Amino acid sequence: MKLRILTTILLLAPSFLATPIQAQNVNPDGQLNISWQCENCNLSRTNLSNRDMSRANLNSADLNHTDLMNSFLISALLNSANLTRANLKNASLSGASLSNASLNWASLRGATLSGASLSKANLSGASLREADLSYADLSGANLNGAELISANLSNANLSGASVIDTNMKNAVLCNTTMPDNKVSNRNCS
Repeated sequence: MKLRILTTILLLAPSFLATPIQAQNVNPDGQLNISWQCENCNLSRTNLSNRDMSRANLNSADLNHTDLMNSFLISALLNSANLTRANLKNASLSGASLSNASLNWASLRGATLSGASLSKANLSGASLREADLSYADLSGANLNGAELISANLSNANLSGASVIDTNMKNAVLCNTTMPDNKVSNRNCS
């Protein structure tokens, strides 16, 4: 009998000791609210696609090689997060804060980053093809070797950004502050 109780405890213990990455509660309308509070946590190589993580606190989180395709990270805090080689294809990151984040070799194709703060972020080698970066702050960002083909950079701030070998073919640069602090009005409609 003691062996059976001990075995049951040992089997159930991991579920009680697991570290939660989200907290859940029900709002007054009876709908489930999920609050992502995962500062400094390790979520590398995790599938988080098609999730609503709006307003999440993922500052300094390790999200390298994580699948975040089609996820909602609106107004999320991702400052100093490691998103190296993360899949953010078609993700919604409007108003997100990604200052000092590592996004090198990340896929952000078709992502919405309007109004996002990417100051001093490392986007070297990242794919931002057809991404919406309108009103984004990319000041001091590393965009070396990044692909910004057909991206919307209207009203974006690229002052002090490094753009060596960056491909901006057909990018919309309307009222865009360029790395040399000059304003570009290329491809304004």
